[in-house]
Amino acid sequence: MIVVVAIISKIKSVDVRNYILLCASWIFYACWDWRLLGLLIFISLAAYLGGKYVYNKWAKIISISIPLLSLCICKYLGFFVDTFCNLLSIEDNFSLHIILPLGISFYSFLAISYVLDVHKKKIAAEKEFAIVALYVSFFPTIVSGPITKARDLLMQFKAVQPFNWHDIEIGAQFFILGCLKKFVLADNMGVLVDEVYKTPLVFDSATVWLAVISYSFQLYFDFSGYSDMAIGCGRMMGFKLAENFNVPYIAKNISDFWKRWHISLSSWLQEYLYFALGGSRCGKLQTYRNLMATMLLCGLWHGAAWNFVLWGCLHGLLVCGYHFLRDIAEEKFRLPVIFNVLVTFFLVTMCWIFFRGSDLHNIEQILYRLFIYEEHAVNHMYVWSWLGIIVGIVMGMWTIMLDKWQAKRPVVEVQTAMGFFIICMSIYFLFGLMYTGNNPFVYAAF
Repeated sequence: MIVVVAIISKIKSVDVRNYILLCASWIFYACWDWRLLGLLIFISLAAYLGGKYVYNKWAKIISISIPLLSLCICKYLGFFVDTFCNLLSIEDNFSLHIILPLGISFYSFLAISYVLDVHKKKIAAEKEFAIVALYVSFFPTIVSGPITKARDLLMQFKAVQPFNWHDIEIGAQFFILGCLKKFVLADNMGVLVDEVYKTPLVFDSATVWLAVISYSFQLYFDFSGYSDMAIGCGRMMGFKLAENFNVPYIAKNISDFWKRWHISLSSWLQEYLYFALGGSRCGKLQTYRNLMATMLLCGLWHGAAWNFVLWGCLHGLLVCGYHFLRDIAEEKFRLPVIFNVLVTFFLVTMCWIFFRGSDLHNIEQILYRLFIYEEHAVNHMYVWSWLGIIVGIVMGMWTIMLDKWQAKRPVVEVQTAMGFFIICMSIYFLFGLMYTGNNPFVYAAF
């Protein structure tokens, strides 16, 4: 990252800079598994040709089908084969062990959004393959997003981005903040979460409740931490990537939650799937159908397992239930905001059990221990869990007191004594308190 920033800061030509970034992105991806770099390039080429010949019916269909089929084969084929074998009681002697390409869920959606944006005339088709390939392969976002729309990023790639120390300062602060969230808070909180989810019946109800709540914050710190790191990397190179989180646990209802959580995915599904199905223009029953279909596919996008399907189904039911209640009772009953926030957080946290559980039996054990007390079970009030929860609550309260989204970002002036002190202390806490075990980014698995 530092090497790339140093090189492109000396480059005046936009084309040369983009070729350097594209090469860096491909090298970054090849370091994970060089064999699957060809798939990334192939999908990028399909998107480029699909945009170039988008008004040819078959070219559009093929260019969208290639990333979709690649995603289905690599991520879901084994799941469907196993499900088919289980339904027919067939011995699973031909299980498929397909390597899941890093970030395929993300870069497939990027490729599709480019083709559809060109088709809808929201952007013009790119003449150069390198621009489209860079958009699909851009190394800060390829692992876990954000899924920045083509119309928001392509123009930045084609514009001159002069070297700016202010961008370096802001980007570095985003990156440090992301590292603190991920390596200090999320990874340390994950110690208790992993142990409890591995053997939930060993622990008492209080410890399991603590682990379940901890996972809500662990997942937020982990994923928003990566997003901050990606935004920081992009900013240091002069690019402004889309925000992916807006303090989701202060959401007042489940619909509001999805406007704050994984914003880039939510907006992608809304624009390219929900609206394509008809949105809310086709009557209430059709609206509920469209909401359920969107959330079910959202769950399946996250993972090829029944627990993710159930997670998506639960969120679909919650969103439909919210819309139903809003239509019949919003004007009659207005509950306190804090009550709405707490209820929403509770519902989201209970749904996360289905997201985190290793299988349906594990989920059943977690739910059983939550509500069935065992006198001689292990009680462990893990300090990092409490610390992470407290930090999350303080962040939410601080955000509520601020009016503008821009003010929520703790960007300081490094030139001042206080700003320099804050940055130094942040780096000190990062290296002094970071978890040293192996705990990869959660969303890198999707």
